[in-house]
Amino acid sequence: MGEHDRLVVDYTLLRSSKTNLRDIEKALKGIEEHRDDIRDIWGHSAIAGKMDKFVDNWDNYRRELLENVEDLGKQVETSLKSFEKLDLDLKNAAEKKSGHKGGN
Repeated sequence: MGEHDRLVVDYTLLRSSKTNLRDIEKALKGIEEHRDDIRDIWGHSAIAGKMDKFVDNWDNYRRELLENVEDLGKQVETSLKSFEKLDLDLKNAAEKKSGHKGGN
């Protein structure tokens, strides 16, 4: 078999991607907690009204972004589990064929 007919899975990248996506998800969820903390610093009611509108729009986009991050995280998790299972299945099949006992 040549180099180009093999699938190489970067488990380190998949695991770090999963962790990074989880951190992004936490940060996006945590932003909501600080929304009311900054209302008092806007001062004038006209500015406060515009900032409220901006924050409301940001909240809508943030929710959409959060959904996308959550979906991507699920896809990475599924890919990681699938590749790990496939690796284990291939290892066990190779060991069985060679007469060795399979396992984790």
